[in-house]
Amino acid sequence: MIQRLQLQSFRSYTDLILNISQPFVVLYGPNGMGKTNILEAISLFTPGRGLRKAELLELQQQESISPWAVSIAINGYSLGTGVGDVGLKKRLWHLNQEPLKSQKILNDILRLFWLTPETDRLFLDTPSVRRHFLDRMIFVLWPEHATVLKAYEHATKERLKLLEANADSTWISSVEEHIANAGILMQKNRSSFLKLLYFDKSLKASMIGAAEQLDFEDDPKNYYLNQLKQKRERDGAAGMTTFGPHRSDIEVLYMVKNQLASKCSTGEQKMLLSKFLMAFLKYLLENINTPLILLFDDVISHLDFANRVLLFSELKELQLQKSNKGMLQVFFTGTDKSAFEAIAPHAQIFEVDHSQVRTAQ
Repeated sequence: MIQRLQLQSFRSYTDLILNISQPFVVLYGPNGMGKTNILEAISLFTPGRGLRKAELLELQQQESISPWAVSIAINGYSLGTGVGDVGLKKRLWHLNQEPLKSQKILNDILRLFWLTPETDRLFLDTPSVRRHFLDRMIFVLWPEHATVLKAYEHATKERLKLLEANADSTWISSVEEHIANAGILMQKNRSSFLKLLYFDKSLKASMIGAAEQLDFEDDPKNYYLNQLKQKRERDGAAGMTTFGPHRSDIEVLYMVKNQLASKCSTGEQKMLLSKFLMAFLKYLLENINTPLILLFDDVISHLDFANRVLLFSELKELQLQKSNKGMLQVFFTGTDKSAFEAIAPHAQIFEVDHSQVRTAQ
């Protein structure tokens, strides 16, 4: 787990050092005091732009003459990231004080996943939000999934440019080959991932959409290429790709009522989301050999008392299992210290006030 976190000129923090000794960490205080900034700093230790998807210049503390930097000590490793000078847009990395050339090694040191208040509306939000949520889970288990998504996005954009320019069909076919290769793998990863998770009888989750037909085709690539070819004129006119896994959705059913999650009550939706999350965590902890860091940004306050206690209980049970010892660490933020009473005996609690962090009394 993370034993030490240090921030320099990062967001609202001039300098911060946190020494951590517990698997559960609580950061509480009024809104706007700098709690999320700490979670964002941790979230940077995964490929990508972190919890807020911020540009590098946004991470720099205003008026600071020192460049921003973040470092963590985790299970014998020292990891750091930041910029070489104020205003630079190139991000640097180091591992054990030596330059790190590739971010891929991060997945051998830790895995990260986070939830934000927006997650509460997962079942009511758009399909793209649900796809992104699922893809972030898959990234944690199969980091190469991110590369597949990037290849797919790049190829679909290239095809639309070619269609708009009335380019040669041979050229378009070549790009469609790349789309089909990435799209089939993308769809397969999502469907396979959901099948790996063990849900109790009250929950059922599956992918729905035209691209799911690929599962039933003897020659899915040929089927995919035919779909793209048939839709060239339509796609060119619409300026969008009308077939593919980028249009799929996740269907979650509450089996007790045989009802879509989107039609369930707010309490039932939170319960289903918690079940989904716990199934994901259990599978991860049984199948990966690197520490899993979970970030809950102001999520606990959105749960009622019963669901909050249940979540804490399940997280404690996971962490206490001998096979998971030291493999799960959870950071929570919230405004009310009392909301964390059920986890307090197992947690390190910090009060955050105007970007000043002190151990709670």
